[in-house]
Amino acid sequence: MIGVGSGALRLLTYIGAEDDVVGVEEIETTNEKRPFRPYIHANPSLSELPSVGSRNSPDAELLLQQNPDVIFWAWADEGDANTLQSQTGIPVVVIQPGDINEEHRSLFFDSLDLLGTITGRSDAASELRTYTTDVINDLDERTRDIPEEERLSTYVGYLGRGNHGLTRTQPLYTPFTFVNANNVASTLTGPLTETKGAARIDIDPEEIIDQDPSYLFVDMGTVAYDELSEPQYESVTAIENGDVYTLFPVREYSINFGTTLANAYYVGSVLYPDRFSDVDPVARADRIYETFVGAPVYEQLAETYGQGFSRLEG
Repeated sequence: MIGVGSGALRLLTYIGAEDDVVGVEEIETTNEKRPFRPYIHANPSLSELPSVGSRNSPDAELLLQQNPDVIFWAWADEGDANTLQSQTGIPVVVIQPGDINEEHRSLFFDSLDLLGTITGRSDAASELRTYTTDVINDLDERTRDIPEEERLSTYVGYLGRGNHGLTRTQPLYTPFTFVNANNVASTLTGPLTETKGAARIDIDPEEIIDQDPSYLFVDMGTVAYDELSEPQYESVTAIENGDVYTLFPVREYSINFGTTLANAYYVGSVLYPDRFSDVDPVARADRIYETFVGAPVYEQLAETYGQGFSRLEG
C-alpha cells in the first residue's frame, strides 16, 4: 500500500500499517538528517523507501513500479482520484484526515475506520478512536469547571515551520481549546493562510499588545524569536514576566494529531499546575506518541527543534 497527500502516510502509521507501505512521497525521503514529523521519527525506515512523486502529485509510473495493492490519497478530489486509478489500474481510495477539534473530528475517525477496514486493522483503528476520545475527555474534565473570569489569557504565535512571526496565530488553536484556555486570538481576524481545518491568520502587532496575554506560547517550527525582544512588545504581560513557553508544531505536512494532545497537556500544566499536578508532560507526551506512532519520540523531537517543553530562555 501507499499513502499520498498530506496526512495519508501518517494515518497509516497510526493503525500500525507502516510495514506494508512500499513507497512514499519525495518529501518523506528527505527526513534522514532532521526528521520533523513524529511518525518518521518512530518509523525512520519509511524515509528509505522509493519515491512515488512530489508532494501531493503522485507519479503514475513510479506508483506502478512499486505495484501497491491500494493507494490512499488524502484530500484528493474525485476527478483526480479517478484519473490516477485509470492510469495505474490500482484502486485509489480518498480519505479526509480532518482534525481532532470538535468540528472535524468525525473526518479523522471516519478515515481511521476506512483505513482499518481496508487494511484489516479495524481493531487498531477502533482502539485509537477510543484512546483519543478518552484523552480529550480527560483534558476537558480537568479544566471545564474553571470560571470564565479565572481562565488565564493565552496566545500562541510563530505557527508554521519557517520564517513565520509572532503575529502568525490561530483563533481556534486546539491545544488551547482542549484545556478551556482563554485564547485572546479567538475573536481576531486577519488574512487566512490555511483553508483546511482551523485557519491560521496573520494579525496586526497592535492586537497582541492590546489583548495583553498573561501567557504566551511559541511554535518551535520557526527559526528565530527575535520579535519577542522588540520594544513594542515589552509591555505585554507574558513577555514582561517571562511567561513564554515552547510547543511542538501541530502542523507539519498536515496535522500531527498526537502532538495536539501532547501540547494540550503541557499547556494545561503551565496554566493550571494544580489541575495537572499528577501529569509529567514529557512522560505523557511519550505515552501519546507511543500510542499514535508506535514509539516514544519526545526526546527525538526535542533534539530536532532545539528544545522540548520549557520556558523560552533568552
